Amino acid sequence: MKLLKWKFDDEPAGSSDEWNWVEITMSFEDGSERWSILYTPERLKNNLSRKDIDPPGLFIPHMIIVRSYDVVDIERTLRYLENENELITASKPLN
Repeated sequence: MKLLKWKFDDEPAGSSDEWNWVEITMSFEDGSERWSILYTPERLKNNLSRKDIDPPGLFIPHMIIVRSYDVVDIERTLRYLENENELITASKPLN
C-alpha cells in the first residue's frame, strides 16, 4: 500500500519542556487513512521525567520516534518505514 500524503493533526511547535506527542494522519493510494503518534527523543524524555507520571512507562505500538518535527525528517522516516513494509504496523486505521 503506497503512502500518498500525510499531515499533522497537532501543532508540532512548542517549548523545549513540552512532553506531549504529535499525531499525524496518512492517506494511502487505496483510499484508506491511518494515524500514528510521533515523538522526538526530547519530548519522550520530558514525558518520562515527569514526577506525576503513572505508570512510569509506556508502550505504544503505533509510535514513531523522529529526530525532529521537521517535515523533511518525518517524510524520510515515513518513506523508510514504507520501503521496509513497516508503515502499516507503525500506524492504526483512522476510524
